[in-house]
Amino acid sequence: MTERQTVATVSVIIAAYNAERYIAQAIDSVLAQSHPCVECIVVDDGSTDGTADIVRGYGSRVRYLYQENAERSAARNNGMREASGDLISFLDADDLLAPEKLAEQAAFLAQHPHYDVAYSRVSYFNDEDGSSFTPQRRTPSGDIVAELLYGNFITIHSPLIRRDAAERAGGFDPARNRYEDWEFLLRLALTGARFGFQDRLHAKVRLHPGNTIGDQVKMFEAKLRVAEGVVEEFAEELARRSVDARGLVAFHKADYGRILVLAGRCREGRALIREAVRVSFPHRKIFVAFGLAAGLLGSGLLVAAQQLYDRVVKGKRPAKGGSA
Repeated sequence: MTERQTVATVSVIIAAYNAERYIAQAIDSVLAQSHPCVECIVVDDGSTDGTADIVRGYGSRVRYLYQENAERSAARNNGMREASGDLISFLDADDLLAPEKLAEQAAFLAQHPHYDVAYSRVSYFNDEDGSSFTPQRRTPSGDIVAELLYGNFITIHSPLIRRDAAERAGGFDPARNRYEDWEFLLRLALTGARFGFQDRLHAKVRLHPGNTIGDQVKMFEAKLRVAEGVVEEFAEELARRSVDARGLVAFHKADYGRILVLAGRCREGRALIREAVRVSFPHRKIFVAFGLAAGLLGSGLLVAAQQLYDRVVKGKRPAKGGSA
């Protein structure tokens, strides 16, 4: 066993807001880690319930930081600034880590020094009925920019990240409260981080009425804004990689239009799709089908278009822009 494997400290940062119902379970999953050197940091984002009392009840086993309400991205950045670990992991206050996550990922990074990020599978469980599922997602390793540009396939609780890579990426954008995870992962990849996949189940995401997964229209609008911001900020790097920036934005614009159509906002959705399909981008013809189907909802074409999207777009995303 190498010295790095023996002594590497992992800092787990939990952003919490009014999390008294679940925070103890999240903390317990961190304290139960088999890795011998774990720092647990809870950043309280201005909670008004009993979150602070519960966290303080753990005494010196947990570092408690308080900030005025500034949302999750700012809380995670605050936690990173205060962390002492060489490796960083993130956890939301209602989710859980598998006991072996940090030990296995720290060992993986020690054995593969060319990787900056280790990531693995996560499962989702229903807080009400106990049901669960594990999505089958893309799992590339190495330079994953091309795959990541077209959508996020890494849940933020999954990675273990070298501290220097996280700092080089600049942390989370505090102005973003949706798809901030994807934006941060894109920053990591575009600033040189290399990702290594472990085929292990290392985290559990809780589905319940209080989390932010549900509003698809707002989520897909945020996804488009992230794509636009990345294209602007990393224009030179994307050009160096021969990424079709206009096609990339058009893809996410059409995808947002698709969600608007499915939400019944057909006029807005079709307008976005029309604007997008003037540009060549991956699976362009499928979004054309959505635009046409939106005007013929009674015919069942919209359902057929969604099935086509699920089969082709979700099944295999191309690496770069181009015609469908």
